[in-house]
Amino acid sequence: MRRPVATSPWRWLWTLCGWIVFAAGAWAMDNRDRDIGQYYHTAWTVREGAPGQVTALAQTADGYLWLGTQTGLYRFDGVHFERYRPREGGDFLASSVAALYAPPSGGLWIGFRYGVASFVKGDRATHFTAGSGLPSGTVYAIAGTPDGTIWAATFNGLARFDHGRWTAVGTALGLPGTRARNLAVDRQGRLWVATEDVLAWLPRGGTRFQIASRDVGRINRIAEAPDGAIWVAEADGGVRPVWTATGDPATAGPVLRIASAGLLFDREGALWMPTLGNGIRRVPRVHELAAKILGPDDTDAQRFVERDGMSSDYTSAVLQDREGNLWFGGSRGLDRFRVSRLLPAAQLPGATDFAMVAAASKGVWVGTKNHPLSYLGLEGITPSRLTQAITAASRDADGTWLGGPNGLWKLRDGVPEPVAALPYPDYSGVQAVVGDGHGGAFVSLNRPGIYHFSDGRWTHDPLATFANDPAPLVLARDRRERLWMGFARNTVLIRDGAKDTVVGLREGLSVGNVTALLEDGEAMWVGGELGVGAIIGDRAHMIVTRGEPLRGVSGLVRDRRGDFWASAAQGVVRIAGADMARALADAEYRPPVRVFDSLDGLPGTPAQFRPLPTAVVADDGRLWFATTSGIVSIDPADVPRNALAPSVFVRTVGTDMGTWPADAETRLPPRTERLRIAFTATSLTMPERVRFRYRMEGLDTRWRDAGDEREAVYTDPPPGRYVFRVIASNEDGVTNEAGASVGITVARAFYQMPWFYLFCAAVTALLIWAAFFVRLRRISAQLRERLHERHAERERIARDLHDTLLQSVQGLAMRFQAIANRVPPGDPLRVAMERALDRADEAMVEARDRVRDLRAHGSYSGRLDVALRDMAAAFATEHTVPVVVDVTADLRHLDGLVRDELYGIAREAVHNAITHANASRIEVALRVEGNDLLLSVRDDGRGIDEIVLRDGRSGHWGLRGIRERALAAGGVPSIASRIDGGTEIAVRIPLARAFPGHHTPLRRWWRSVRQR
Repeated sequence: MRRPVATSPWRWLWTLCGWIVFAAGAWAMDNRDRDIGQYYHTAWTVREGAPGQVTALAQTADGYLWLGTQTGLYRFDGVHFERYRPREGGDFLASSVAALYAPPSGGLWIGFRYGVASFVKGDRATHFTAGSGLPSGTVYAIAGTPDGTIWAATFNGLARFDHGRWTAVGTALGLPGTRARNLAVDRQGRLWVATEDVLAWLPRGGTRFQIASRDVGRINRIAEAPDGAIWVAEADGGVRPVWTATGDPATAGPVLRIASAGLLFDREGALWMPTLGNGIRRVPRVHELAAKILGPDDTDAQRFVERDGMSSDYTSAVLQDREGNLWFGGSRGLDRFRVSRLLPAAQLPGATDFAMVAAASKGVWVGTKNHPLSYLGLEGITPSRLTQAITAASRDADGTWLGGPNGLWKLRDGVPEPVAALPYPDYSGVQAVVGDGHGGAFVSLNRPGIYHFSDGRWTHDPLATFANDPAPLVLARDRRERLWMGFARNTVLIRDGAKDTVVGLREGLSVGNVTALLEDGEAMWVGGELGVGAIIGDRAHMIVTRGEPLRGVSGLVRDRRGDFWASAAQGVVRIAGADMARALADAEYRPPVRVFDSLDGLPGTPAQFRPLPTAVVADDGRLWFATTSGIVSIDPADVPRNALAPSVFVRTVGTDMGTWPADAETRLPPRTERLRIAFTATSLTMPERVRFRYRMEGLDTRWRDAGDEREAVYTDPPPGRYVFRVIASNEDGVTNEAGASVGITVARAFYQMPWFYLFCAAVTALLIWAAFFVRLRRISAQLRERLHERHAERERIARDLHDTLLQSVQGLAMRFQAIANRVPPGDPLRVAMERALDRADEAMVEARDRVRDLRAHGSYSGRLDVALRDMAAAFATEHTVPVVVDVTADLRHLDGLVRDELYGIAREAVHNAITHANASRIEVALRVEGNDLLLSVRDDGRGIDEIVLRDGRSGHWGLRGIRERALAAGGVPSIASRIDGGTEIAVRIPLARAFPGHHTPLRRWWRSVRQR
């Protein structure tokens, strides 16, 4: 047992206040006073893409409207009809839909003919047949009770869905009959079932059915009225109440003797009834017609048929969606009825050119060219006895003035009384009229000037202020008794007694033809063909609105809230009073506007010449607007507003290569040139005004405004992963900020892969290296060619020296020797000559050695170690000084230039050691030390003096040549010598220079790895 909740007087008081507020709001928003013809109606037929033979309607939790037809299942987002087939779970097992039910928890149940049912959630369908326990035969209806149980009415009885299976339960629960023709669940959670014998109900949580009525026919639909009464639609008997908790069902409403397949009570309690061949019927208040019998032609039931615009007179399905719209499905398509913001007024057939003026307390008086003057209110239209054409009207403290081609009238207690005939009987009408405040009136005719009727006579003022003698288009009298006249071409004349003030273009007025005047404090608002402005003093201030500029303003009024309303070419326009005040103070400010157009129920465009004005404020605050096709009204304090944010969906993702459903993640092929993303929103009241914004995260830096377009297009999106987001706003600006999103991955082509870039970088590096290597080889070849030329030149010089100079010197020495032989031995002259000849022999030997060096340099084109050993053997044989050569370096890839220079250095060093050092042993070593190739020549002879080591020997170039050769080979020479310890000449050449391309760090690392 639950413990009773304590209450207090304050709680009851707040509850009572809440009900009072609710009742007041419900009364203000009660649309049962509307005639069915005052609803905004839209029809979709096969021509607009709608399916035919609609048999069932439902709206799922996501906002989609679902249509069951004899040829399949469709869904509708307000713009597009789409035949639905599930993507998962297999296609439907049947196509003829008999029933639809959308559980509040989501998803959709579909009942087919011939014993098949399916449940769809997302894009997955689960199908049920006789193998799942579902009775065979048509599934007439499906519904769910508050405990989550799903029930089905079938040709072979009632079934219940439990733990994934269907079970026939009619007999077990005491339900008479073998068929279940229909079912419904009321607000208390009771299950109502109609069989061929009875109408019965199962209490919430109950175990047996209770009989409500045995007097039933073939029931097609069951519905609950707002008072709890149960109504049925019978194929043979029509629509009627069959059960009430208090007693006689006849007290709940009338009986409509029209064959029907459905019925519905809307949110305000009005009964809507589709018929099988007679259109639809609407009964606003069923209690007022209790116990009456209504036939097909009875006017107590409002009717709407095919000649009124219905897609078909044969309708069978009815539904009220979550936004309050009423939907009817019939044999030729789909129909929608919704409450329009602008209420169309009743009018006489064929009426046109409406001259309006506010009536006493409420409503307006309307005069036309072809119908009597009539009083128009929410309850309807009432003609007066005045049958004359009326083209202008106004109201002041003295009464209401009416003008037309046949004269001037004045309303007294709602009765028109003639005042005077026009001063020109051949004139066709009155352009404008306004009282003078003293029992007379100013009248504008289509003749120059202004006419004043006072004291029973007319006075004409030709308005000499103007050179072209114009006639005013509109007239107004302000609280200071000044007369305002609006003319064509940006001109307003203000008459204050005997003083006239003109406001025109020079004063800032640029509205074109002045067609509306509205006094507001110190300002006179002016409307015209080019917009709206305000005259304050003798200056005009133009108002430029946000978005499309206002055009054709022929009516200006202000409601009790202080907001401005204009009758313009775009429609009825509302501008907040605060925004207008800000625009007057700040010329740069653009006030936003709210436009009510044909989608809101506006039947045409306002008149631009006559009758004027086209907007009137009634005494009860209601606004009335006249157009070329009719009159509409609106209560500024009770403008219908759709507070439900639209549900947003991404439908498909497509490219030139195909289209894919929009899953959470969508992968697209490489080289996508044109990406199209289709999206939608399920706002069914005014889908034409749903506005979208979208953004592709990863490509867009800001939101894009799509307007009412439902597709986004991207050209050549680069590879990568993106998130597409879309949000939508309904007709009243209520936005679904969460929106919808889909992940999109554009695959990379092979040439866009990272490895491809690495491969290209490697190939580029390889090509650069190859180009460098070719260049290096070319430079090496050029150097080698120059070296060969130098070697050839040296050999030529050596031959010339040997064949000329040395031979000549040797011949000269021999002649001196012959002369010396003639001198007696012991003679000082002979001794001196022999000494000179010895000296000449030494010079000859040294010169011969130098010539040999010239010819020997470069003569070894083979490996350096072989050349060094051959040189050592030659020197050891000729000079009897042992020369030891130790080569440990691998010289297979030694650069040719380096080889020649090292050979020259070694030969010069050995020669110096033999010639000048008197060495007894010479060691030549060639090895790799660190990252260098080291050549060292060491002897044990006499060292080199420090001065000679620093400056060289006069007339000798050996040490300098060693240094020059070392530098030419890219090496670093060093000469170390001690007087008593011999001399060591060393040259270090980097391995990268000695072995180009074969001693890179990578190659050295690889050789070390291999050695391991």
